[in-house]
Amino acid sequence: MKTMLRTWVWLILLLTWVACAPPVPTATPLPTATPQPVATPTPEPMSPTEVSRWQPGQLMIVLMDVRHGDAQLIVSPTGESLLIDVGTEDYASKIAEKIRAVLGKLEVDYFLASHYHIDHIGAFVPLVRDQGLVVRKAVLDRGSGRDAYNSATYRRYFDYLADPSRGLKRVRLVTGDQIDLGPALQVTALSVGDSDAQTNCGIKVQGKNDNDYSIVLWLTFGAFDYWTAGDLSGMDTLEYTNVESSCAKLVPRPADLFKANHHAISTNNNASLLQALQPQVTVISLDGIDNTDALMRMLKAGSTVFTTNRIITLAEDNKTPIIINDSDDIVILTRDGNEFSVEGTVFKSR
Repeated sequence: MKTMLRTWVWLILLLTWVACAPPVPTATPLPTATPQPVATPTPEPMSPTEVSRWQPGQLMIVLMDVRHGDAQLIVSPTGESLLIDVGTEDYASKIAEKIRAVLGKLEVDYFLASHYHIDHIGAFVPLVRDQGLVVRKAVLDRGSGRDAYNSATYRRYFDYLADPSRGLKRVRLVTGDQIDLGPALQVTALSVGDSDAQTNCGIKVQGKNDNDYSIVLWLTFGAFDYWTAGDLSGMDTLEYTNVESSCAKLVPRPADLFKANHHAISTNNNASLLQALQPQVTVISLDGIDNTDALMRMLKAGSTVFTTNRIITLAEDNKTPIIINDSDDIVILTRDGNEFSVEGTVFKSR
């Protein structure tokens, strides 16, 4: 009897404990993590060795950042190469590295001097003599003698080319000449200035500046057309002659790509030329020179503008800022001529 009573007491105590015990907590599901976008790091400016390598079948144009100067490398779909201008002497090593990065070797088929100013030919002798650039076929320019332009830089250039031991062939380009960069790419000299006859684009040059004699080139690859003409002048002044308006009459059709004349300073790239070219894209090699008026003309013409250095200027209301970010070197690519890219932005050729 005592045993049974003891059992009932323990049973009652056990039931009481169970009834009073706190409930076992139910596991709460872990919250589902909301995917967060992964920030894409801003790429650092390209160093000379990071310029992409030319690929067979590709037309590649590299407008190099040489500040207030010009230097561009054109590689045809079949691999022929044309180096146009090379900036000042300070840029010889940089240009050498760019050429190696694009071509895998320090060698081009042609070098062309658009005219004889220091910011266009200054680095030529150091590039060949000190850096080891090989020009396989010819150095192209407008010709003329040693005294054609009163400049120590030009005389050094002339003397270096005249020395037979250098192994360089200098060829005088004339209006209408074609530069052989393979069967797919046509490169035509629309006009070659003649400082002996003082003419360019069919008119008499009245000014005293070598810019007026700049060589005008027109490149065609399929439907893609490109204009490049050194520092061609676009206004009559005591120093310059408005050659652009006469050259505009030579434009065969609207251009897809236009390299602005004379670093897009305000006295160049005039309305007559822009009306003839109607460029989809304008590329500018500059270093913050006065270019507001020319820039406005380009934007009014509906052109998309890329520059080697940043522009910050004001619109015509003198209030609205216009900022065009620099691209350092500007790379243009096309495989079939039907469309082309400028710094990765794709445009349809017309």
